[in-house]
Amino acid sequence: MESSFLSAVILPLALATIMIGIGLELKKTDFQLLFIKPKSVIAGLIAQMLLLPLLGIWIGFYLFEFSSPLIGAGFVIIALSPGGVTSNLFTLLAKGDLALAVTLTVIVSIITPFWFPVAAALILTIEGADSIKLDIMKTIIELFAITIIPISIGMFIKYKNDALATRMQKLVKTLSTIFLVLVIVALVIKHRDILMDNLMTVAPASLLLVFLAFLIGLVVARVFSTTPAQIRAISISVGIQNGTLALYIAATILGIPELTLAAMFYSLIMFAVGFAGVALFNKFPALSAEKAATT
Repeated sequence: MESSFLSAVILPLALATIMIGIGLELKKTDFQLLFIKPKSVIAGLIAQMLLLPLLGIWIGFYLFEFSSPLIGAGFVIIALSPGGVTSNLFTLLAKGDLALAVTLTVIVSIITPFWFPVAAALILTIEGADSIKLDIMKTIIELFAITIIPISIGMFIKYKNDALATRMQKLVKTLSTIFLVLVIVALVIKHRDILMDNLMTVAPASLLLVFLAFLIGLVVARVFSTTPAQIRAISISVGIQNGTLALYIAATILGIPELTLAAMFYSLIMFAVGFAGVALFNKFPALSAEKAATT
C-alpha cells in the first residue's frame, strides 16, 4: 500500500469512520452528565488531558533513549490524543459506567482539535523537538474537519433515525478496527527498517505508557471517590487511546515516519492490556470498590 494513498485516503477514512461512530452513540443525557456527575467527568478529564500527556513527556523524552527525538515526540502525540471509541466496548465488558465512558470520549474528542495543536506545539518546543513544524491554525482546521464534522454526521443520523444509528454502531466499530489494523500493517511494512532499529526501546516504552495510562485513570478516579463503575470507566477511557487519530497526525498532517512508531505499538498493546484489565476488574471487584461514593 503506497504511503501517499495510506495517509491521504485510508487514514482519513478510518478516522472519519471512528468519529461517526462516536456521534452515533451520543445522547442528550451524555452532555448532561457533566452537571449531574461532575466529579467523575472532571476526574476523567484530569487524568486524560493533563496527567497522561505528562506521562508521554516523561517516557518519550526522559525515561528511554531513542535513536531520534522524533520517536520520543511520538509518545507525546499519542498521549495528547483523545480516548478511543473502543473504550466504550471495553467499559461495557468490564461492567463500567458506559454513559460516563461515552461522555468522556465525546468531550475529549470535541476539545482535541483545539487543545492538541497548542499543547503539542508548546511541549515539543520546550522539549527541544521544535524541528517538528506544527502549524497550529492549519492543524486546528484539519482536525476540526476530520473529527467534529463526522461526529456531527453521526449525531444527525441518530437524531433522525435512532434505530438505524443503533444498527450502524456495530458495523462502524468493526470497520474502525479493521481500518486500524490495515493502517498499522501498512505502516509496519513501509517503515520496517525504522521499526526494527527501534523495536527494543519503542515496544517496552509503549507497554509502560499503556499500563500507566490505565493505572493513572484508576488512581485518579479513586482519589475523587467515584463509584466502582465510574472507576472502571475512567481507567479504561484513559488507557484506550484513539490511535488512528495519532497516526493521522503523525503520517498525514506532519508526514514524519518516526512519529508513527509510538502510536503503532500503543494501538496494538492497548487491546491486550484492555482485555487483561477487563478480566481483572471482573475477577477482582475490589480493584474499583474502595472509597466508592454515589456522586
